[in-house]
Amino acid sequence: MRAVVITGVSRGLGAALFDVSIARGDRVLAVGRQFSAEQQRLRDERPGDVTLFSTDLADAHWLPDYDVMRPFLRDADEAVLIHNAAVVDPIGAVGRLTTQAITHSIAVNLTAPAVLTNSFLRAAPSDARLRLLFISSGAAHRIIDGWALYCTTKAAGETFFDAVASQVRDDPRISVANIDPGQMDTGMQGNIRRAAGSGAYFPGQQRWLDAPAEGRLVDPLVVAERIIKEHAS
Repeated sequence: MRAVVITGVSRGLGAALFDVSIARGDRVLAVGRQFSAEQQRLRDERPGDVTLFSTDLADAHWLPDYDVMRPFLRDADEAVLIHNAAVVDPIGAVGRLTTQAITHSIAVNLTAPAVLTNSFLRAAPSDARLRLLFISSGAAHRIIDGWALYCTTKAAGETFFDAVASQVRDDPRISVANIDPGQMDTGMQGNIRRAAGSGAYFPGQQRWLDAPAEGRLVDPLVVAERIIKEHAS
């Protein structure tokens, strides 16, 4: 049996990863603030296969801990952890950002993946095959003016998972991957375009404003299927 933990499943890539995993027959623990009506229906109809853990990912004290992870993973011969949830906000100039926006970005994009990974590795069966996937971004490797927090947290997230990969390098059961999914047709892209129209500091905004018309936004389902095929099959 394969157990999959996914964060941020209400829309976009997370929803697509949820759908692909369910279609494969996986048991899924979805972690996030909101869930779609279809996801709630599946939970009600198939409680043994679908668990929806409602929480604020910005509050590390309320993330699934060992006591939640252990029973979910107990019978798995393969377990996958996919850190998908992320926020691109705040977009703007450093010096004009709020403290709340800065700490929220760090909590969701960096603290939550670190805490969940720690709980997952502690709770996973000792003989299970484990896959740790961090959905990163090209922004981890290049500066995008106005995206100081997103660039920083994605780069730091990749460093954390590189450290985990080094720690488990001699264990053939465990694989770790940082994944750049590319530009997708998601709510995050809409948030970016709205920020571009807000007057916030965002010098390269035209590239994101032009993306839909230029056909550069990929269907999240296509990306989800590729991620699962390449990194979690």
